[in-house]
Amino acid sequence: MGARRYVYFQPNKKDLKDEFGDCTVRALAKTLDVSWIEAFDKMIPICRREQVPNVFYAPAKIKNAFMNELGFDYVGISNKTGSKRPTVDEFARDHKVGRFICNVANHEVAVVDGKYYDTWDSGHKSLYGYYVLRGGN
Repeated sequence: MGARRYVYFQPNKKDLKDEFGDCTVRALAKTLDVSWIEAFDKMIPICRREQVPNVFYAPAKIKNAFMNELGFDYVGISNKTGSKRPTVDEFARDHKVGRFICNVANHEVAVVDGKYYDTWDSGHKSLYGYYVLRGGN
């Protein structure tokens, strides 16, 4: 099941106990294939300009503009009556090629080429939407 698609990922060498709550930076690092510091540095200018501590918890207009600058497009997940949102594990299973950042409740998860990368197995979490990296295939 999910264990085959889940890969432990912690690029922040100062967070040895996985307790910093830096899922946004980790997801950016994995999908952009950069270090944790490089991903963090990409967020700083917009966080300073907009005076928000984390781009992913800013209003959608700010978050989407930032992600667009980095080469991502947003895709929302419908929550129509009678429909069920896909889980992170299901999304990874169905997206074997590409680089994505999945938005779930209070968390972001990187999905790269059919595997999801996190500090814990978040495969059961339901998606609200996701960012896809243009040309990330």
